[in-house]
Amino acid sequence: MDEIVISPALHNAVGGLVVLAAVLTVALNWHGLVTLKTAGGPDSPRNPSLGGWQNEALIAFQIALMVQALIGIKLLDQGLGTVQRYVHYLGGLGSLGLVMLYYWLPQRGVRDGALKVLGLTVASLAFVLLTFFVGGLYARGGLS
Repeated sequence: MDEIVISPALHNAVGGLVVLAAVLTVALNWHGLVTLKTAGGPDSPRNPSLGGWQNEALIAFQIALMVQALIGIKLLDQGLGTVQRYVHYLGGLGSLGLVMLYYWLPQRGVRDGALKVLGLTVASLAFVLLTFFVGGLYARGGLS
C-alpha cells in the first residue's frame, strides 16, 4: 500500500463528485417529502419514507463519502494536507456521521422519516460544502 501514490487532484475530483451526490440526494429527499401526500397517505404501507431513487442516492452518497475519506487518509499517509486535517476530519467524517444517523433514529411514521432524512442530508450537504471549499482554499494557498 505504501508504494501507491495518490495525486491530490484525485481527492479534489472525488470531492466534486461528493458535492454532486450530496446535492442530488438532498433534491431527491426534498422531492420525496413534497410528493409524500400523493402516494397513498403519509402512513400508508405502500409509501416508505425512502423511495427507490432516494435510497440509491443515499447509499451512493455514503459510498462516495467513504471513498473520499479513504483517499484523504492515504494523502495524509503520504504527508500531504497535514495542516488541514481537522477541517477534513470534521467535515468529511462529520457529514458521513450525519447521514448514518438517519438509520439510528426512531421513525414515528413515514412523514417523520422523510423529514429526518431531509434534515440530515441538508446538514450533511452543509458539512460537505464547507469541507470542499475550505479544503480548496488551503490547497490553493489561500488559507495558509
